[in-house]
Amino acid sequence: MGMFTGIGEKWDRFCDKTKPFREGTGKVLGGTGKVLKTTGSYLFRLRAVLLSVPVAVAAILLAMKNMDRLPDSVGLMLQTSGDFAVLVPKTIAVFGPLGITALCILLTVCSKKTVFPWLISVFTLILPVLIWFTNVYPA
Repeated sequence: MGMFTGIGEKWDRFCDKTKPFREGTGKVLGGTGKVLKTTGSYLFRLRAVLLSVPVAVAAILLAMKNMDRLPDSVGLMLQTSGDFAVLVPKTIAVFGPLGITALCILLTVCSKKTVFPWLISVFTLILPVLIWFTNVYPA
């Protein structure tokens, strides 16, 4: 037992020497935690905007591409005979899906549940692609 008697005293001296460093570390980590919590809170509040920006950019890019690629008269509702049931001007075929996507983004920003309208707005990005595909490769 004689060799273990000095360990307790040495441990107490070590704890006394390192106490300022340990308390300072707690303050630094506590401050970092506050910063992370505040950042997370702001990101949660801005989630609708952060989710909507990529969808809006993609919708605008698709509209610009369709404005260049589509013919002046765009056919909708392709029938089995290979003819279109409705012919609309190019501007309506381009800005119609863009308007639907904008409406879904508006619902995303206004609603408490942001994920469901956002998901619908992501699915509306298929419309310009389908319009282009049916007009370039008809049956």
